[in-house]
Amino acid sequence: MEENMKMLIDLQSCDTEIGDLERRIAEAPLRIKEIEDKLAEIDGEWEAAEKQLEEVKLKRRGLEKDIEMAESQIGKANTKLSNIKSNREYKAALKEIDDLTREKSKLEDNAIEFMEQVDSLSAQCLAKKEERDRVRQEVMEEKEDILQEMGSMDKTLKTLGMKRGQFCMKVSGELLKRYDFIRERRSGVALSPVLNGVCQVCHMEIPPQKYNELLRGESMLDCPYCHRIIYWGDNERFQKAGKEE
Repeated sequence: MEENMKMLIDLQSCDTEIGDLERRIAEAPLRIKEIEDKLAEIDGEWEAAEKQLEEVKLKRRGLEKDIEMAESQIGKANTKLSNIKSNREYKAALKEIDDLTREKSKLEDNAIEFMEQVDSLSAQCLAKKEERDRVRQEVMEEKEDILQEMGSMDKTLKTLGMKRGQFCMKVSGELLKRYDFIRERRSGVALSPVLNGVCQVCHMEIPPQKYNELLRGESMLDCPYCHRIIYWGDNERFQKAGKEE
């Protein structure tokens, strides 16, 4: 019985490693998606900043054209002023020039504000671009690390699969069938050590009579609560099992 249990412990240790690797391999695409989503978010922020900058530049160019038009109108009004004969027409022309000059001044003030916005947004866009380039490099490196890690885990998984096959060959068919049946229904854990009378998986206390049977080691027992195969955890030979290469 003891040899059978040691082989089961070795098999459980191997299955635990396989399960951990399979979970990590399954999580790798999600990790890649997370970092790619992070890059997409930074790209979106940079593109939004660039779009806002172009919109402000477009408005500034529109104002510059309006200022040029106002200057042209003022020039025409001044030319017209020199040809006016009547006092009434002269006053009206002066008022027109004054209105155009005030309008031009407002346009120039607005243009200055837009220039300041352009400078500020240009700095923001540059900062976003530098951040995007930095994150892109980090993402490429991290993605490459994940892919290399996946390759390494795949190789290890194949080695463990072969190792598991060797363990299975050493376990009797009925016992292996029982082990796999429990493992598939108990989250991949078919065995549990018992320490101080307590199952270390479900943490329930084993009845005294069954615990005494366990200590004698004459038969293969299971936990009356979680129904996993149990073994005496303080047995030094069992402690070494599952740790040997």
